[in-house]
Amino acid sequence: MQALVTGEALGQVSSQTLTNLRLIDNVSDTLILRPLISHDKEHIIDLAREIGTEDFARTMPEYCGVISKSPTVKAVKAKIEAEEEHFDFSILDKVVEEASNIDIREIAQQTEETVVEVETVTGFGANDAILDIRSIDEQEDKPLKVEGVEVVSLPFYKLSTKFGDLDQSKTWLLWCERGVMSRLQALYLREQGFSNVKVYRP
Repeated sequence: MQALVTGEALGQVSSQTLTNLRLIDNVSDTLILRPLISHDKEHIIDLAREIGTEDFARTMPEYCGVISKSPTVKAVKAKIEAEEEHFDFSILDKVVEEASNIDIREIAQQTEETVVEVETVTGFGANDAILDIRSIDEQEDKPLKVEGVEVVSLPFYKLSTKFGDLDQSKTWLLWCERGVMSRLQALYLREQGFSNVKVYRP
């Protein structure tokens, strides 16, 4: 592989600063190309429209809970390296090993073939409980209170290891602000063999 191409544009989001981009470059021996680095948002949208990817960008889901409320605009290299010490790089190696190439012209067809449906409900039954999968910060800022049903807190990043500890005789209605992360996690749990999950969208 000769180079990596990314879509960063300087200042488009608060974390895309010169300091942070330089730190990103430091961890790769591969050339990193950023063709959009000096483009403003409107120009990028115009380019997407011109090359036919505007629809993909418009419908791309925004995942609640995975973006920090206070992103670092001037990361400190020593702190980054200290955090990296806790990272299990065997996971990254496994992901790279299992990566596949997808022709952008075939994405829609492949998605239709592989999609697994998960039921979305607007109400709840006697044996249902709501699972608030937002981050702890989001839950504390805006607690979810629904009368007549149990609401349990389990952030999305703990679902893979903690969901099995919940009462499996109940049907769990996953909930997040936008409904994107809850659907994604419900699909993941279904793939892991849990059939007692639905998405709650009142």
